[in-house]
Amino acid sequence: MSSNDIYIDGTYFKNNPDWGIKDATWKAKTISALLKKNNISPDEIIDVGCGAGGILEALSHDKHLKLKGYDISPQAIALAKKLENENLGFYNEDITLNKNIHTDLLLVIDVLEHVDDFYTFLKRLKLMSEYFVFHIPLDLCCRTILKPHVLLQQRNAVGHIHYFTKEMVLWALKDKGYTIIDWVYTKPVIDEDPPDSFRRNVKKILRNFSFSINKDISAKLWGGYSIMILAK
Repeated sequence: MSSNDIYIDGTYFKNNPDWGIKDATWKAKTISALLKKNNISPDEIIDVGCGAGGILEALSHDKHLKLKGYDISPQAIALAKKLENENLGFYNEDITLNKNIHTDLLLVIDVLEHVDDFYTFLKRLKLMSEYFVFHIPLDLCCRTILKPHVLLQQRNAVGHIHYFTKEMVLWALKDKGYTIIDWVYTKPVIDEDPPDSFRRNVKKILRNFSFSINKDISAKLWGGYSIMILAK
């Protein structure tokens, strides 16, 4: 059984019925800020593993953009189709099998950690665009090394089969010929919500304090952070 099967047969959809749509707005804002900072203005954007389409929908308010989303999951595309308009379309297709695609900007947002052979995946994507934005969770940290059951929970809940540090992500991209233009950490999504316990509130305070002092150490110590990378 391939890990891809859970995205096709409905298993992932059963466990994650919103398909991460609640995080789409802040991810789109981070993408836009990274592009603006580096003076990159694409005319067309393609989202690989677009899920329910929330990120592209958030970006579609810029009417000059042509936007396309691809996902192997029929359940995800069924949700995304509800967002289609004249500038935004979604396709139930494995984009890596389409050799006729070339775009200005390819989004690969929270996808790499799900892909069996992510090196081959990166190699195929490299031919498809001028610029790329990756978003990858940094699951490997002191906490998860000491408590590996946390990684197992991630594996069972959201299908992560690879675990990265910042350095591992950057090395992998460079190995496959990508040039890193810029990158930023993104904070744990859980920090966006009010803490539901005293312990969680203390943990949030400590994590935010350590992050303000040294971002790299905080990410490696606490975990829960992700990295957004602009590359070409």
